[in-house]
Amino acid sequence: MNRRQFFGYAAIGLGVGMGGSAIFKPFSGLFSGEIEAPAVPEQFSKDFQPDVEIALKAVSTEVQIFPGKPTQVFSYRAEVLKGETEVVQDLKDTYLGPIFRLRKGQKVRVRFTNEINQESIVHWHGLHVPEQADGHPRYAIGKGETYVYEFEVKDRAGTYWFHPHPHGRTGTQVYGGLAGLFLISDPEEQQVDLPQGELDIPIVIQDRTFDQNNQ
Repeated sequence: MNRRQFFGYAAIGLGVGMGGSAIFKPFSGLFSGEIEAPAVPEQFSKDFQPDVEIALKAVSTEVQIFPGKPTQVFSYRAEVLKGETEVVQDLKDTYLGPIFRLRKGQKVRVRFTNEINQESIVHWHGLHVPEQADGHPRYAIGKGETYVYEFEVKDRAGTYWFHPHPHGRTGTQVYGGLAGLFLISDPEEQQVDLPQGELDIPIVIQDRTFDQNNQ
């Protein structure tokens, strides 16, 4: 492994956790034949009662960034299946997002469906979640497959984010547009009288290079 590869893998930033339940496709990546993926239930836990349930999809689409040909991108789409609709904030005029807004202590179930032509999985960057809900590359799923996450929001108020985490394709898929903010609030934050509503403005700064065809 050279220096560039080392820092590339280090930048992935895996979370830490224990336990959990999920739907997954058996791992068949780089380490196939060397290790076996742990046994995971084929459906979500009947004992887990979520406060919030979200359907999340990774899709291929196009956006008009420059005059002329639209730019091909990846993008997340989300829908609230259970709970307050304000949990998901869609963003207009951008391929990024959506924003998830949750409170510490809420129990969350996310049904992630992959609709792009690459294996993918979602990592909740910075969150303390069960191991099987952390988006390890060995749980990556193919097009048309679904992975179910279940976890309790245990982190303090802050700005976190979610992104794909398949082996060897994380950078490509994030660069292509798969990224969204995961904002957590808690009683401690509410006591310090920070700006809220229209005055609470999340900012994401990105760098992109385009060719002559706007791709």
